[in-house]
Amino acid sequence: MQDTDIKKASKGTLKSEIATRSNDPNFYAGLSFLPNPDEVLRKMGKSQEVFDAITLDSHVMGEMRSVRSAFLGFEYRLTAGGDSASDIHALELCQKIMADKPAPGMQWSDTIWNMAQGVFRGYKVHETVWKKEGQFLVPDKVVDRPNRRFVFSPDNELRLLTQTSQTDGELLGDKKWLLTRHMHSYENPYGIAIFSACFWPYIFKHNGFKYFMKFCEKYGIPWAIGKYPQGTPIEEQNQLADQLADMIEDGVAAIPADGSVELLEHSTSGELVHERLINVCNKELSKALTSQTLATDIQGAGSRAASETHREREQSVNESDRQIICDTFNQLFAWVTELNFAGAVPPKFEFFEEAEARKDWTEVFEKARNFLDVPKAFAHDRLQIPQPQDNEDVLPQGTSPTTTNSPQFNQCPNCGGGHDFAKQNTDDVTSKLADQAATQAEKLIADLTRPIKDLLANSKTLEEFRKGLEFIAPDMDEEKLAEMNSLAFLTGLLDGMNEIEKDD
Repeated sequence: MQDTDIKKASKGTLKSEIATRSNDPNFYAGLSFLPNPDEVLRKMGKSQEVFDAITLDSHVMGEMRSVRSAFLGFEYRLTAGGDSASDIHALELCQKIMADKPAPGMQWSDTIWNMAQGVFRGYKVHETVWKKEGQFLVPDKVVDRPNRRFVFSPDNELRLLTQTSQTDGELLGDKKWLLTRHMHSYENPYGIAIFSACFWPYIFKHNGFKYFMKFCEKYGIPWAIGKYPQGTPIEEQNQLADQLADMIEDGVAAIPADGSVELLEHSTSGELVHERLINVCNKELSKALTSQTLATDIQGAGSRAASETHREREQSVNESDRQIICDTFNQLFAWVTELNFAGAVPPKFEFFEEAEARKDWTEVFEKARNFLDVPKAFAHDRLQIPQPQDNEDVLPQGTSPTTTNSPQFNQCPNCGGGHDFAKQNTDDVTSKLADQAATQAEKLIADLTRPIKDLLANSKTLEEFRKGLEFIAPDMDEEKLAEMNSLAFLTGLLDGMNEIEKDD
């Protein structure tokens, strides 16, 4: 770009905003705050109390506990933003902050879960209270605040509702408020609340429960029908009806000798419409909260493969939600670094699963050693294995367990000892190896078919046996199947060799 073009761009409209709310024909410019565009909250005329009620639903609570475990089941750590001395000092200060509690009576796990509420409620705000500690300015408290206290300005700036400003709110200062938002945009700075997608399934489900209870009360108990002779006085008829009503509670009744009582039971088949409505609503709630249904609620259908696919989808959604929490913590550490180490690169906050991280890094080190030198300190840090101290007993490197489940064909199946087959007759060698392979194959076949035999013995119908096979097949040990195939090929090869030697 020429210098003249740069000067024109700096003086023109390229450096200024044009499509703002001030000239939006669909926005009333007189507003000093931006109403929450959430359809549920706006049409119901209610605030976050609607979301509080949804949280208390038993199905929603179960799904939220699953999501909570996905957050708190991971470890977290800080990594340096750079290699300079100031970058390392910023990391050490932030690690010291994380070693303390975020607020009295709170743990960082509580704060992480409170930040995760931003996914369900659209946004979540935490107030940071600073204090002087030595030469550093560090957070003294990180406290969550209710969403009802905040609104956004037309410029998408967070404002605090106070007693003196109950509608427009007061503009907030910098480095004070941590904001966690889910799927927010310029049009909707409040973010999209997952609980809004749960509202109508929640309403329909609880209305369905009401009529389901009426159905059960009306048709779940057999009707007691009393018969009386023609011409019975109305007083005796009413007395018989009262006795039948008491019979429902007490189970006994006294009736005249010439009368009779019958119990009429209602028969139903299949899933009741009320029950179907509740199940459909529960599935819709699961879709909104965890993006899947089969991993938590299988209604007589599905398979293990489908459930695992749904679980993987849930895990990918949980991973994206954890990234939102990382962004919030990274904002806090950016403030800490800016206030105490000017020019330093702030550390990064990340979640990790210890078992998977070790396995992944082991594979990385194994491949990287082929073309570069890996520092031992770096390897110990990534594998979470401390470096041995002086004179400390350690496992020798390069050793591995000697036991294995693979067949040992140099071992005699009769005595368990080793034989030098090279010194024996070739016919004896092939015969013994064939017998040994056949023996091991028979044991493998017995182990693999045992679940099928047990299912056949416990199944009452052929259809029940067929459905049971769908669950047994995915659980079969693939290593044993591969080993059995290898033994089968080996047995056939040795038998063929033995027959050729006999013919010769």
